Amino acid sequence: MTATDMYFELKNNHSLVQLAHKLNLHTGTLKRWEAQHKIPQDYLYDLNFLLGNKYEIPKKDYRSHNEFFTKKEVAKYCFESFLLFLEKYKLDSKQYTFIEPSCGDCSFYDLMPKDRRIGIDLEFKNKEILESNFLDFTPKKGYYVVVGNPPFGLRGNLALRFINHAQFADFIAFILPPLFDSDGKGSPKGRVKNFQLVHSEKLPLNSFIYPNGREVEVATLFQIWANHRLLDSMQFNRESKKTCKEYIKVYSLSDGGTPSSTRNKKMLYICDAYLPSTCFHSQNKPSMKLYKDFESLPHRRGYGIVILKDKARVSKALQSIDWVRASFLGTNSSLNLRTSLIEDALIQKGFYDKGTR
Repeated sequence: MTATDMYFELKNNHSLVQLAHKLNLHTGTLKRWEAQHKIPQDYLYDLNFLLGNKYEIPKKDYRSHNEFFTKKEVAKYCFESFLLFLEKYKLDSKQYTFIEPSCGDCSFYDLMPKDRRIGIDLEFKNKEILESNFLDFTPKKGYYVVVGNPPFGLRGNLALRFINHAQFADFIAFILPPLFDSDGKGSPKGRVKNFQLVHSEKLPLNSFIYPNGREVEVATLFQIWANHRLLDSMQFNRESKKTCKEYIKVYSLSDGGTPSSTRNKKMLYICDAYLPSTCFHSQNKPSMKLYKDFESLPHRRGYGIVILKDKARVSKALQSIDWVRASFLGTNSSLNLRTSLIEDALIQKGFYDKGTR
């Protein structure tokens, strides 16, 4: 049974809009997948869940091949950072029960107060840890914070579902993919419900290990989200982020030959510069770099940059940026860029909007 089979079975009783809502996806994304008749296997477990767990799926089939655990010292840093955050706003951590929603190797769970913690995981760990799906879990009435490294899923979708499920919590402190720091169209950050981002920082690339103990480099953030119900009584300060909207506009581009695999067709050949969204890079074949035309982009897919002012200076700055360093390494060893990373790289060159200093 594949994700595609399950999806079209669900289509017999659910509309496109209903499925998009349940999966936290845009209807356009589902339409594109339908046209290709290929639903990513990352959604296998979610789709089976919507079918009432109709099919028995071995855990190995819905555990992502990108599963990795947080190093103990990184989990300790994140947990202590969250406690310092509570202290900064004069909140007593002792009033809270801590929940780790996907325990993994219990890096976060082991740091939590033994009399005020709940651990959840899909696989049996020990008698303390609930063998369950966090998306099925609702605690009794109380004061909760949810802390950990949730599964990311495709484009951060599963992590987004974890956040949106935790409406019972006052705070969520999660390790998340870089997409959660992007304000671009379709970003999971913009689809978080009833929480405000109050803290965000990048973690070192080498913060994680595979289940076999081998180190893996992954670009991630540590973020703290506060429930909107706290905002009436508290004012959380967050440093304003610099932007460069006056200088460039970034377009997501692709031309796969069909309407469903083409994005921003009108912009394909009129941008000032181009960058790959994802590619494999080596010294013999350097692919993560600035391109002059769309046709040169790997797989004819990536980003187009339109320079809005100071064209000569901005163009020179874009050419001087080390795009390998600006990108992040995926778990399949590919290099990846996002709109926010492109903008951040230009901002670091001194090009940012007035009022965002």
